[in-house]
Amino acid sequence: MAVLLSSMTAAFIAVTDDDEPVHTRAAMTENRVEHAVIVTPDGGPLGVLSMADLRRLGDVTTSFAALADRMPALVVLAAEPDALATAELLDLAELVGRTGIQSVLLEAGGRPVGVVPRAALAAAVPLDLLDGRGVRAGDPNVPALRYVCRRCTPPSFLLLRTPLPDERRPTCRRIFFHGTMEPDS
Repeated sequence: MAVLLSSMTAAFIAVTDDDEPVHTRAAMTENRVEHAVIVTPDGGPLGVLSMADLRRLGDVTTSFAALADRMPALVVLAAEPDALATAELLDLAELVGRTGIQSVLLEAGGRPVGVVPRAALAAAVPLDLLDGRGVRAGDPNVPALRYVCRRCTPPSFLLLRTPLPDERRPTCRRIFFHGTMEPDS
């Protein structure tokens, strides 16, 4: 069974890291979207914030760049291919549950193309793969292609859909100068 990522995405706006939460909340309300992707000047993702996340930040007049350490963890997933296999879906759901984030960023060509809300991901998980406690009851030996940058505060995660050429490790998507990411176990 596969789930289409495009069927789970929500509308979002992209704002630069020099913008302020109060302005972003106003733009989200005006555009009737629930998520904002914060990007750096080179187009890299700094974070994904929901309207609730922005409300928690309050009416601060500080840029997102200065608030980076107060943002939720960043989880990035390649948008292609569109079909997400069951093992990938469960791996992603486990990571979202562990980090407590409210949304996953989809990227194509190094640019944000979508946001998958936590609720859409939860709705896509097949109930027969959960036990009575809501815990995954699958194969624990399914290989994951998850990487983490622990130099980011909070950590940023990358869930690859296919291995990189030559089995090299990816670089941090949030802050390029952090260098290569480490496998997340």
